[in-house]
Amino acid sequence: MHAYVADHGRGVSKSDIEQTTVAGRSITLSTDVDTDDQNLIADGIQATNPTEKECFANALRMWKHNSRLKYVEGFAAMNGLDAGGFEHAWCLLDGEHLVDPTTASFDHYYGVVIDDPEILHRYAEECPHEGILGNHKDRYAFLRDRGYVD
Repeated sequence: MHAYVADHGRGVSKSDIEQTTVAGRSITLSTDVDTDDQNLIADGIQATNPTEKECFANALRMWKHNSRLKYVEGFAAMNGLDAGGFEHAWCLLDGEHLVDPTTASFDHYYGVVIDDPEILHRYAEECPHEGILGNHKDRYAFLRDRGYVD
């Protein structure tokens, strides 16, 4: 998983995000999201009701709610915590602006947009709480299909 994310991912730095409240929920959001897009995000949060510790399912539900929200998996980290990052999922509005509907805890993100609708629909139905990249239950099928796992 680390190699795939390193090869295909991109980062979002702390200077480009903020922890804020949208639709009564503490989230992490790119600082350059305009008011109209914040309203779109608020609508998505109200419609999907994100749940703590369910980042994969939350991001998939947001993607299903509005296709402008691209599904992303990778790693997120907190300042001051020497853990190297946690497997995490979030969205990118229009593929550019970070929207993490699950938490307002992370300061750094590095991930890969997964935009294959067939794959996204399958995981949303079969195992939304497991994620796609690091899914050990399907023996890392996504990574195996791309030559990253034997």
